Amino acid sequence: MNRVLKYAWYQLIVILAAIVFAAVTLGIILTYWRGKEFSILIPLAPLVLVHLFKVFFPLKAGEIAFDERDEAIMNRATKISFMSIFYIFAAGCLIPVLVIGNGSIHVMYLGWLFFAAAVAFRIIWSVAAIVQYGRGGNDE
Repeated sequence: MNRVLKYAWYQLIVILAAIVFAAVTLGIILTYWRGKEFSILIPLAPLVLVHLFKVFFPLKAGEIAFDERDEAIMNRATKISFMSIFYIFAAGCLIPVLVIGNGSIHVMYLGWLFFAAAVAFRIIWSVAAIVQYGRGGNDE
């Protein structure tokens, strides 16, 4: 397994584990620790592990980080992710208009929309890279 594929699996596993951790922690916080504004950030802590890939999997001497095929797969995965995020972001902006109508939404919704788009981007990128490696990564 090369480095890019290993990073895609690592990122996908860490993000999905963080989502499960956040759901459980958020349930506990909303039940027992209601009213604490900063407590909403606690479930997001495991997402920091995504950025520690180079610490857990250092590049060995003489190992190549990625080649042309890996770069092409990363570029296609990034394009797929950006296209998907555009539609997710557009839906996130239009759904409140359709649901609320001429009302107002809390400004915190914008931050959560941005955060959800960033997490979705990473999930989509990882899945796109894994799928491309699984089917051979051909440039068809």
